[in-house]
Amino acid sequence: MGNNNVACYLRQRGSFPFPSHIQLGTDATINMKTYISHSSVDGDYTEKAEVLYTVEGSKCKLGLERSVCNGHINFLSFLLHDSIICSDKKGLRLPIMKMGTDSLCLSFAFQCSIAWTKTRKNVDAWGGVTNTNVYLYGTANRCGLLVLEGKKNDYASNAVTIVHYFVSSNGSVAVNRSSETTDIGFSVVTKVGISDDKFDITVEGPDPHPVSALLYMFDEVNRTGIWKPSMCPHCRNIQREHSRMFSQSDSEDDVVSLPPRLGNQRNAATIANDGRFRGHANGSYIRCRNFYGFN
Repeated sequence: MGNNNVACYLRQRGSFPFPSHIQLGTDATINMKTYISHSSVDGDYTEKAEVLYTVEGSKCKLGLERSVCNGHINFLSFLLHDSIICSDKKGLRLPIMKMGTDSLCLSFAFQCSIAWTKTRKNVDAWGGVTNTNVYLYGTANRCGLLVLEGKKNDYASNAVTIVHYFVSSNGSVAVNRSSETTDIGFSVVTKVGISDDKFDITVEGPDPHPVSALLYMFDEVNRTGIWKPSMCPHCRNIQREHSRMFSQSDSEDDVVSLPPRLGNQRNAATIANDGRFRGHANGSYIRCRNFYGFN
């Protein structure tokens, strides 16, 4: 979301580039833009990237802000304003600040009243802690899911993932309906870490998903309190396809054609336990799939 790399590493991956205006049928659009607002202080400015979904007058806006002072980013903020949960200009702000050289501080600033649907804490075998908060809102026809995941070591976050899913559907299963294309589902994933004492930011999306796949995932998240990308059947199928392709590629790379055997079966060789050949080994071969040598 944006291309200015001052004092941070930033990568944007998704189905659409910034800026973009995408028309989805007659009643739905996605607008993506970036802009910079300068302050009165020399050299200070705020860079902001926005994704705005508009469906039949209903709006949902996502934003990522970077506050730059003297060439350094003071903090990041993830913004969410959805007209079905927040009125006027009120919304949800998640500021992210650096603490030292390898940790992050995440806080909440809710201008509209919301409560996390589920919270979950997981501790792995190495003592790393993953805190996951999920917020489901809306109705079956117009809903969203916000996921906040923080990975901690020694009581400080070293990686933060913020995910937002957007769904709009007329709820009809009829085949011949004029508003077929207004059934839309999209995701935006923001990953924040620290590398070389700089913010390391990766933004993925907006990426499209089948509405039915996202609604299924919403139900699973609400039931279990667990979130992972593969809970979306559409994403899981893509992961399986990629794994299958890589597996086939690796298998093809592992295949080594063997030279034609010379001589006959009487030209056999064996290896004694002391490592010495018995037989002259002419016309024989040794096939080894994996060979490991240790000094």
